[in-house]
Amino acid sequence: MESKSGETSISAGSHPAMLLWSAIAIALFILLMVKEPNAVVEGIPTRKRRIFAFLIDFWFSLLTLSAFGALLPLLLEAVRTGHFAWHFQRNYSVNTDGLSAVSIPLFVALITLYFAFPLTRGRQTVGCFIMRLRVTPPFGDQGCFTVRAALRRTFCAFFGLCSIDWDRDGYGRTWYDRETDSTVVLVSDQ
Repeated sequence: MESKSGETSISAGSHPAMLLWSAIAIALFILLMVKEPNAVVEGIPTRKRRIFAFLIDFWFSLLTLSAFGALLPLLLEAVRTGHFAWHFQRNYSVNTDGLSAVSIPLFVALITLYFAFPLTRGRQTVGCFIMRLRVTPPFGDQGCFTVRAALRRTFCAFFGLCSIDWDRDGYGRTWYDRETDSTVVLVSDQ
């Protein structure tokens, strides 16, 4: 939805292929949640590796969730018009457009949980798996974060990745690693 100078433009869309991609991506995520992560630590990851892992995770979660997120406005439009279409665009607003806005906080919460949930299980996100990274809790290489600690780590990491302060200590820990008492390590690919 875009509103500018009294003009309103509303559009939404998805595609069956994107829903298939989302289903495959969710299956991959579930597989990573049940697979035991590699525990062989090889060293400290580079800053570039950590950034690439975040970008992979961000785009993976965004693409996976957005295909399903578009279904609510599409279904509301189908109920309103009596015809389902995979895409619509109109230059006026209707009462049901406000219901679509309800999905935005849910969407943000699901992306946050994508990053936090693996920490509570002692697992890797897709980006961490691809880049061979593992976030370890305060008490060693094994174990899980509590839900509260995982959410705190997720928020601090997001703000840390968006900041320009990337000074690292001798263990490769950034300010947000130290703040959440965690370490990001490079693991073996075996």
